Amino acid sequence: AGLVGSEMCIRDSLVVGVGTGGTISGTGKYLKEKNPNIKVWGIDTYGSVFKKYKETGIFDKNEIYPYITEGIGEDFLPANVNFDIIDLFEKVTDKDAALMTREICRQEGIFVGNSAGSAVAGLLQLKDQLKPEDVVVIIFHDHGSRYMGKMYNEDWLRERGFLKDEKLTARTILAKKEAADIVTIDCEKTISEAINTMNTLNISQIPVTQKGMLVGKLAEGDILTALLENPSLKSSSIESIMSPTFPFVDLNTSIDRLSSLITKENSAVLVELEDGRFDIITQYDIINAIKG
Repeated sequence: AGLVGSEMCIRDSLVVGVGTGGTISGTGKYLKEKNPNIKVWGIDTYGSVFKKYKETGIFDKNEIYPYITEGIGEDFLPANVNFDIIDLFEKVTDKDAALMTREICRQEGIFVGNSAGSAVAGLLQLKDQLKPEDVVVIIFHDHGSRYMGKMYNEDWLRERGFLKDEKLTARTILAKKEAADIVTIDCEKTISEAINTMNTLNISQIPVTQKGMLVGKLAEGDILTALLENPSLKSSSIESIMSPTFPFVDLNTSIDRLSSLITKENSAVLVELEDGRFDIITQYDIINAIKG
């Protein structure tokens, strides 16, 4: 009712992505016949000629270049586009259009396509021209089912630089992990002492140190194998049965690399922290981080 009212104290606007121009020109013409004060805003894309032509009357071939956004923009002037009806054009980047397409689905539960994302992104760019009481209508032309392999595919977005690589790293996994002191044991301690420590702390592996330096690791499997062969080893030093230390990684190591390092032989990795200390990541920590 607000869009077609004869007397208005607020400004109404129609926002439409412009491709061949039929929707915005036809709808805009009808609405302006009902209310000349309605503003009709067209959303364009970089690589298209509409905005400059509207503002200058110049068809600039130098503006034309390939773009990814679908459903809007052209490299020619379709006869359908009525530039007299359209009050202004706003250009939106391929990246902003793609990310907004996903955001509409995430925030509003509306499974829209690429031109809808561009339209909303363009409206947000124009927000300073609006007042809180203004009424704005956006037409969503496009359904998201056409874009499952594109805007709704994170690998596709990453390949084009649209999405910051959000894959988990050692840093982000440690941030999701419950803070806990890293327990180590000196290599001169006995196997019996190691068993007691591990039982008390309910841990299955422990880094081994010598004069404060990491020199190896001790796991339940190492102890079991050794004692099955020779039960009297309980009084021997850890050094006699320890295995090589866990692999070291830095904070930026990707989850793919971390997962490849955690094997039957290495049930964890050690992460060098920026203050010279270290932390530990286990398979359990990775699983918890993936779960969110």
